[in-house]
Amino acid sequence: MALTSFLSGQRKHFIDVATDVAEDGKFIRLMSAWSEEGVMNLAHLFDHVRRHRPLDLEAAAFNARRSHIRFVTTDFETGKPLYLNPVSGDWLRILWASATLPLVTRGKIKVDGKWMFDGGISDALPLDAAIQAGGKNILMVRTRPSGAHYEQGWMDVFATYWYKESPAIVDLYENGHHRYNHVVDRLLTGGEGRVKWREIAPLKPLRSEGFRVQKEDLLADYHHGLARALDWLSGDEGE
Repeated sequence: MALTSFLSGQRKHFIDVATDVAEDGKFIRLMSAWSEEGVMNLAHLFDHVRRHRPLDLEAAAFNARRSHIRFVTTDFETGKPLYLNPVSGDWLRILWASATLPLVTRGKIKVDGKWMFDGGISDALPLDAAIQAGGKNILMVRTRPSGAHYEQGWMDVFATYWYKESPAIVDLYENGHHRYNHVVDRLLTGGEGRVKWREIAPLKPLRSEGFRVQKEDLLADYHHGLARALDWLSGDEGE
């Protein structure tokens, strides 16, 4: 949703939405872990956006047509990443699918007859996709500190059992962290051949990770991210 609000020119839209629902008792509910919507109720989030903070999708589509914009999702059947053009489809539904996490939210969303979920599971750092799209100077905006590896967690282990009938999904949770860490290490090199890349990354883990998120955590991360972006623009990226 952050990319959509950027494309629509609605500055601060996403942080406003996030702080709206963070403490309303309807978006994050641990007691709803086994319900249809899961711990994080994306249906409530998107309903809140429609009712109270609508996105200007016409403006977003206008700006997206001038760039190579893709949202990353994961094919539920194959486990492969999908790079979807939101302009040519149902923008909000693609957005919903790109945020849907197995075991955390509804789990999967059907878009154009195909079940899919969050692309962060199959390609959290789409460096190769950017290169294949013709990128020569790539800027990767991160949610974890540069160089920080991700280790397989208890939810990954549980997912391998929960989806044991789907080898493609099991592979994502068994080996996805190895593929992620490989890209993390590549990013530290700054480029390969004629392709160069840089990162905007937090200096420390975000406070808003996890299921017990408070408004002040979101605002602290927002201001830290803003400061890191301004540092990058000014060329002052010191630790």
